[in-house]
Amino acid sequence: METLIYHIENGGSTWQEKTVDVSSPIKIMNIKINIPKEYALLCYIIVKDSNGKFRMFREIGYGPRTLIIGNDGMHTTAGGTAGDIPIGRWKFIICAFREYVMQRLGKNSFNVKVTISDDISSVKEPVGEQDWVGNKEFDIDKNYSDESRWYKGDFHTHTRLSDGKETTRSAMKKAEQMGMDFYIPTEHNVLHTGWPEAKVMVVPGVEITTSLGHFNIFGCLGMPGRLTHILKHDGEDRISQEVEYTIREADEKEWLWSINHPFLHIWKWTYFDLKLKNLRLMEIINDPTYEYAKKANEDAISFIDFLWQQGFRVFGLGGSDSHNLIDERYEGADEPSVPGDPATLVYMDGMTPSKLLKAVSKGHVIVARYITMEVYFLFENKKYLPGDRIEITGDSEFENDIVASVTIKINEETYGKNIIPELYLIENGVKREVVLEKRAERTYMADVVTNWHTIDWEWKRFEVLSKDYGFLGYVNPIFHGRKKSKLKTFGEAVQLWRGQ
Repeated sequence: METLIYHIENGGSTWQEKTVDVSSPIKIMNIKINIPKEYALLCYIIVKDSNGKFRMFREIGYGPRTLIIGNDGMHTTAGGTAGDIPIGRWKFIICAFREYVMQRLGKNSFNVKVTISDDISSVKEPVGEQDWVGNKEFDIDKNYSDESRWYKGDFHTHTRLSDGKETTRSAMKKAEQMGMDFYIPTEHNVLHTGWPEAKVMVVPGVEITTSLGHFNIFGCLGMPGRLTHILKHDGEDRISQEVEYTIREADEKEWLWSINHPFLHIWKWTYFDLKLKNLRLMEIINDPTYEYAKKANEDAISFIDFLWQQGFRVFGLGGSDSHNLIDERYEGADEPSVPGDPATLVYMDGMTPSKLLKAVSKGHVIVARYITMEVYFLFENKKYLPGDRIEITGDSEFENDIVASVTIKINEETYGKNIIPELYLIENGVKREVVLEKRAERTYMADVVTNWHTIDWEWKRFEVLSKDYGFLGYVNPIFHGRKKSKLKTFGEAVQLWRGQ
């Protein structure tokens, strides 16, 4: 048994490494953490074995204080990588999350005590049956459904691996209750190494969390290469380079990435040097139960429309960003923050992780709250989905109509709300209301006829609102043509958008 002491204070080192020599074979590694409860969210624990492999990586937060590294996913604590315990020198790192230290620690300081042994202990929150980076690999092509339809899920969620309050198994129960087909866990600077068996399709993700803003990576089948550098150097001048490097890595490995809550309070996006030509996805609705979210979400929708006006194809996503237990509410909120609120609907010809990522990259996406939607477009006898480019031949007549079919169904679990949807068509930034016809109880439909006006650049999207409940739905645009913009960076775009 060996005990390590780390001292954390504002202005002190946020990255502290200590070593322990494993001199003889052991079956498990038992890591006990003693930290003041009020500061647990400030710190990550990172463990590397004698071969330099990550064996434990998690925010201390709300999770267990006894962490186990065992030989499989059911005998290893979530955040751990299962397998043999090699002899040699292991590294034990306590990293204080700089953003939280600056916000919460003040003039106080505290110690973290880490005790390492080979004591046998039960695993309270195991990695799970799906051991993605331990003894098995994540199956990117695993088939969950053969149906061609709109599938419901959530692209921004948290568990106790970082600063969420739910276990992975509890999160899956909630996802099933919300009727979700897929779920992407996006922990703050931590990647899940596996997951419990579930009916819901789970795809690896991570929320890269920096002082310049947050962005999610979807479908990452390994740890982003600069993740520990981001934790170690956040708040320093070099953090912009680390963000840029991580974005490039995601593009090279064909992982999808999306800016999170770009205008939200103190977590807004301020990496203004981001090249707009590289931006493809942006979260436009983030946890609508949070008091600061309403204005931030409205700004995000306004800004993404502005980008389309400038000729940039950036598709919108939704994310519940849910952290709380099912019975908790933010101050002033009249309903809980839960996974699937908002939902992101994705059209797929059968559901696999790889098909999900491909469909999202094409913008086949609707963001919805309280409702589900089905939308498709017909032009010259061909069917198109949101996000598609309309193909217009040289012989086309531009007065030819495009017909959009829209079906809106009010969810059953709306807590007694009398929701009456209003449908709007936005054409090149100009909004007009469209008449909806009530076809059945809680079901509304519309066939919308419009046409193309220009061969250069045009886009159309739908939005659903309610007088009483605000945002209900966002449908990504269809478009045709191309437009070259003089804008190069995110910062230039924000400056021009705000100056309109």
